[in-house]
Amino acid sequence: MVETKYYAIPNEYFSNYFKFLIGKVWKILPMTEENNQHLEKYMEGLQRELIGNMNLVENLKSDGYFITLLNKIEFLINEEYDIGICRKEVFECVELVKKIESRHFGAKPNVSFHNKG
Repeated sequence: MVETKYYAIPNEYFSNYFKFLIGKVWKILPMTEENNQHLEKYMEGLQRELIGNMNLVENLKSDGYFITLLNKIEFLINEEYDIGICRKEVFECVELVKKIESRHFGAKPNVSFHNKG
């Protein structure tokens, strides 16, 4: 069970949510490639959602992976970058979400693209 501001929620619910969150992070990449006019608003909404998570689940406030995830989203919102940098940051954000999920909700991260040999 994960203790939240209001009540405990089963780990599997949060684990399912974090899988959903990975999809939301991935969506940044095609939106960037398409030069989608709503990209900035989309990422701002994602950032608000993450901050809401941090307020809901006390353990996330002191999690370095979670803070790094927020910082990377902040960078993507406010800085200029090329598609290569976007791709790198999105991949890293996805890996951060997997690590957060593993650390707090018991899921095993599938960190395949960084494995060598």
